[in-house]
Amino acid sequence: MSRHIIFLHKDFPFGGAERVTLDVATYLCAHGYEVSVLTSHHHADAYPKDLPRTFTVVTLPQGNIKWSLRVARFVRDFIVEHHVAAFVSYRELLYARWLKRQTGAAFVFALQSMPFYEMKESSWFARRFYLDKYRRVYRAADAYGVLCDTYKQEIVRLLSLPATSHRVCVLPNSVRQTTNTLHPKQKEFLFVGRLSRRDKRIDRLLRVWKIAQDKLPDWQLRIVGDGPERQSLQSLATDLHLLRISFEGFTTDVQSYYDTASIFCMTSSFEGWPLVIAEAQANGVVPVLFASFGACQDLVSSSNEGVLIEPFDEEAYARELIALALAEGRLQRMQGMVMQKARTYSPERTGRAWMQMLDHMMNHEL
Repeated sequence: MSRHIIFLHKDFPFGGAERVTLDVATYLCAHGYEVSVLTSHHHADAYPKDLPRTFTVVTLPQGNIKWSLRVARFVRDFIVEHHVAAFVSYRELLYARWLKRQTGAAFVFALQSMPFYEMKESSWFARRFYLDKYRRVYRAADAYGVLCDTYKQEIVRLLSLPATSHRVCVLPNSVRQTTNTLHPKQKEFLFVGRLSRRDKRIDRLLRVWKIAQDKLPDWQLRIVGDGPERQSLQSLATDLHLLRISFEGFTTDVQSYYDTASIFCMTSSFEGWPLVIAEAQANGVVPVLFASFGACQDLVSSSNEGVLIEPFDEEAYARELIALALAEGRLQRMQGMVMQKARTYSPERTGRAWMQMLDHMMNHEL
């Protein structure tokens, strides 16, 4: 039986799902699988310098990867020509069922977000629309991957699936371990991510900093990233008379910020399984975040691994930031603990979960 697997991506290897694919593809290739990545845009200069390229990358023809007939035909022909056993997507493919019928290949859908986040504060009609979308994807998939057990329980409950359903599989994210020792830390708070309002809500962080800044005169807040909210956030920072805050913009050198930051701040309304938290922990940066998504309990499973705040109490968040920043002994202890925590997110753990899912699916055990 063929052990050739393909992953479909719009941009590669940019993005969180794409970074996970790097680890999964490398692991599968080392364990007897053949892996190809089919992508609309290949950024050949964006790979980690020490990553062995054991998988192949193929550029797709022009067209929307979700619904383009030209793309669908190209993928079909590639699957048939190369005897591909399964195709993997992190987004809905409107031609997934057609592709399965045309090729006999299995379809793996890997959800990289928090299930049903779209339904928060939605109308009845919108909730029905999104539930139908989730059901449609589940029915098309031979395996449906989620990021943690909490999300699996949500999918099973809201889609009214059998409690023993094996098609829903936990496929955890991974973070590559830093080879650096813990750098001397500065009095810096750090945010890394896209500056968007619907999910990230950096405006909350700015209001938190307004409360905290006078109590922490030696500390500064660095915001790394870009996005549609950057101008409005900079205007809000001016209106709030914020001090010692910098908008660093987009950079490919996030590592230098992790090296010096002491505390990582996240004020999101929802997340999937944010790699930035795991990356921060791997670099000894202690995360403080709202407990606004299911995977937060996986990332911060004890008080030594970060600080969880009740959503969305900005004053409580500010109090916790101030307390942690001023308790130098506690902060230093936690820096060592979060690095230990990050070692549990190994690419080996993630690779094993993917290989087990693929083996069971190919043996018709899902």
